[in-house]
Amino acid sequence: ARSSCSSGYFLALMKAADVVDTFGACLAALWFAGAFTGAARRTRRRDARELSRLGRHNLAVATWREDDDERWQAKVQELADRGFTLEALLHFYRGLGTAYMEHWDPARHTTADVVRHAIIPESAASRSAFATVMMKGVPTRPKRMVTHNWGNLFRDLVAAVCADALGEEEYAEIASMLEQDVDRLERMLERVGGMTRTYWVCAFSVNQHCTICAENICGHRDSVTGEPYPICSCSLPKTSNTDEPTTASGASILCEVNKFGEMMKLLAASDHDFEQVVAIDAGFSVFSRAWCIAELAVAHAVGMKQHLKLPSAQALEGQEHGLRSLRIEDMESSRPEDKGEILDSIPDKDAFNARLQRLLFEDLLPAWYDLNGLEQMERLARLLKRQDAVVGRQLFIGSDKV
Repeated sequence: ARSSCSSGYFLALMKAADVVDTFGACLAALWFAGAFTGAARRTRRRDARELSRLGRHNLAVATWREDDDERWQAKVQELADRGFTLEALLHFYRGLGTAYMEHWDPARHTTADVVRHAIIPESAASRSAFATVMMKGVPTRPKRMVTHNWGNLFRDLVAAVCADALGEEEYAEIASMLEQDVDRLERMLERVGGMTRTYWVCAFSVNQHCTICAENICGHRDSVTGEPYPICSCSLPKTSNTDEPTTASGASILCEVNKFGEMMKLLAASDHDFEQVVAIDAGFSVFSRAWCIAELAVAHAVGMKQHLKLPSAQALEGQEHGLRSLRIEDMESSRPEDKGEILDSIPDKDAFNARLQRLLFEDLLPAWYDLNGLEQMERLARLLKRQDAVVGRQLFIGSDKV
C-alpha cells in the first residue's frame, strides 16, 4: 500500500513539474510572439478606438427617432424581439442528424443547407420565424447581432457564436468540440454564464416562410447529396422589398429583409451593450456579401462594439490583398433586389468603399490583433488553471492513500 501510495504521489509531483515546464514554454512562446511588447502602444490604440466608438454611439442614441410610419416601426420592433438564447441554439444543433436532417454532416453542410432541411421544416407548422419556435413564442431581445455568410459551414457559425460567449477570438477548437463533445462545451459555457446570452441571426430570426421557403430560383443543391433543396408547402404569402403595402418612399412594410439597418439602430439606441459578432468563414466570403458589408457599416456608424471571430489567426494569412480590393459594387446577394436596394442607398460609392477600407484596416483588424495578443495571456491563465486543478486532484488522491 505504501509503495502504491508513494507511486501515485510521485506521479502527481511529476505532473506538477510538467505544469511548470508548460508555463515556461508558454511564456517563452509569448515573449517571442511579442505578447509582452508594445503593450502601451496597444492600449493607446484601443483607447482611441473606444473613444471614437463612444462618440458615434452617443450621437446615434441622441438622434434616433421612431419612423413616422407606425406600421413600419411596428415591424422593426417585431424583428428586434426575435432573439434566442445560446442554450436554445445548442439544443437545436444537437437535434441535427437525429430529430431532423438525418443526413447531417457537420464538416460539409452549410447554413443554407440547414435552413432548407431543418429550420424551414421545423417551423412550417407555425409558419413563423424559427427563433419564435425556439423561444416558445416569448419575445426576446438579443444582446448580439451575428453577421455571417449562408455559404459558411453551419457548424462554424455555431462555433463562432460559442466563441463570443466564451470570450474567445478564434473558433476552430470550438468547432471540433461541436463534433466531438458538446456536453463539455456546454459545461464550459455554463461556467461563464454564456448559455443565457441572446443572439439575433437572420437564418433563425427572419421568418423564412414569408421570404424564400416556396422557391429555389437559383437551383441551389444540398452540399452532401447534390439534390435540389426541398420546397415548403406552407402557402404563407411571400413579401418582397417593394410589395404592398408600402411606405411613402415605396418600401414594403411587411417585408422582413429590408429593415436590418433600422432594427440595428433601434437595438443600439435602446441597449448600450448591444454588439455585433462577425462570423468569418475560412475563405473570408462573408466580406463578399452585400448584406454583410451593409451590416458592418451600420454597426460602425452607430457605435456598436464589433467582434471578429476567425477560425484561427493563421486564417488571416494571404487575405489582405483580397480585402484591400473590396468594392460595394462587386458584392453578391442571393436576391438581386437586395443588392439593388443597398446600392441605391449609397449615393457616393467611392466614398463608401474608402470608409470600408478604413473600417477594416484602421479599426476591425487592428482591434482583432490587439485582442488576440491579450487573449494569448488569457489562454495561458486558463491552461494553468485547468492543469492546476488536475494536479490538485492527483495530489489529493495520492495523499489520501498514504
